[in-house]
Amino acid sequence: MSDTSNVSTASSTPDSPKKKEFPWERVKPYRMTAVLRPLIRCICWLVFPMRVVGRENVPKKTGGVIIACNHMHAIDPVFLEIASRKDWRFMAKIELFKNKYVAFFLRHGNAFPVDRDSIDRNALDFSVKVLEDGRCGLGIFPEGTRSADGVPAEGKSGVAAIARKTKADVLPCSIYYEGSLKPRKKTTIRFGEVIPFEELGLGETPNKRKNAEATAKIMAEIKKLWAQRHD
Repeated sequence: MSDTSNVSTASSTPDSPKKKEFPWERVKPYRMTAVLRPLIRCICWLVFPMRVVGRENVPKKTGGVIIACNHMHAIDPVFLEIASRKDWRFMAKIELFKNKYVAFFLRHGNAFPVDRDSIDRNALDFSVKVLEDGRCGLGIFPEGTRSADGVPAEGKSGVAAIARKTKADVLPCSIYYEGSLKPRKKTTIRFGEVIPFEELGLGETPNKRKNAEATAKIMAEIKKLWAQRHD
């Protein structure tokens, strides 16, 4: 459930080798995360001392809500589920699903793949399906990849595009730790106030400028939370 991203605008050429189709029929809700959450929570709290700020901002019902966060480490989705005490379905780069053992845990952890080298309609459609289904929220890291220096970068427009299609509210969040993540190192998870869909200014039809403005608004909130660090 890591290196999550929205879809890039690159597309394959006619001469490119045909990629193996992902078995989307295997993507379905699993209970592994819910069942193991108490154990995972205990392990994480022992290994990575975690401070959670703003948990009261997490909606009681996360169905139809997008959680958007900066991305620092592969374990970020696990931290967010533990800190929020809620279920989310996260995008993960499709390369991680090539290893059958990793793919097993990703699927059973309710992650789903996104091909970052193309306009991945399957991932977009599935994201919409998750939000419309309403059983849990959708997790997205708008930057599209982990930050090399830990500082939140600019976001890509996938989060805004999905929000427009589903009229989803967005819960901004930040993860902060200094340097590389190591055992016994303090981690701060900070949840901001939910951004109602109406405040994103996306309108009813696709619009690149509005998408860019909404994405900038979401990332501004994430950066504001991150800038508070361990305060």
